[in-house]
Amino acid sequence: MVAQVLETAAELVENLGYEAVVGSPTLLLEKSGVSRGSFYAFFESPERVLEELCYRQIQASTEGLERVLRARPGRHWTEIVDILIGYYTDEHRTPLIRELWVRQNLTGRMRALDEICIDEWAGHLLREFRRHAPLFAELEQAHVSVALHAIERLFQFAFTSDEDGDPLIIDQAAFMLTQFFAAHANT
Repeated sequence: MVAQVLETAAELVENLGYEAVVGSPTLLLEKSGVSRGSFYAFFESPERVLEELCYRQIQASTEGLERVLRARPGRHWTEIVDILIGYYTDEHRTPLIRELWVRQNLTGRMRALDEICIDEWAGHLLREFRRHAPLFAELEQAHVSVALHAIERLFQFAFTSDEDGDPLIIDQAAFMLTQFFAAHANT
C-alpha cells in the first residue's frame, strides 16, 4: 500500500506538479485507490508522502553516486569532476528531481536531509580526491561541500527552463568545478 501511494504520488508530481498533490489530498487518495484510513495510518499528509519520496530519492542517489565513484578507473582526479557533472545531469533530467529540487518544493525536513546528504556526498568525494595523494592532502570536506552547494545551484539554474539542461551552463559548471579543485591541489 505504501509503495502504491508513493508511486502514485511520484506520477502526480511529475504530471501535475507539487502544488496539485499537496493542494488536494483527495487527489492522491483517489488516484492511488487507497482508503482514507489506510492512507492516514501511514502518512500524516500529502507533504509527508512527498518527504518519503525525497528521502528515497536521496538514498537512491547516494547509492548510485557511490557506485559510479567506485567504478572509476582512478587514473586522474578530473574523472571525479566528470562523474559528478554527468551524475548531476542525469539526475536533473528526471521529472521528479526537477519538480522537487529545481523548483525548490522541499519542506524544511527535506532541506535538512538534503544538507546531510550533501555532507555525505562531500565525504565520499573527498575520499576519492585523497586517492590522488599527495595532490589533495590539504583538501577538506568543507571545500568539497562548498563545491557541491555551488553545483546544486548551477544545476537548478541549468534546468529551470530546459528539461535537458542548458549545455552552456552545464559546461560552465564543469569548468568551474575543475578550476576550483585544481586551485586546491598541492602542485
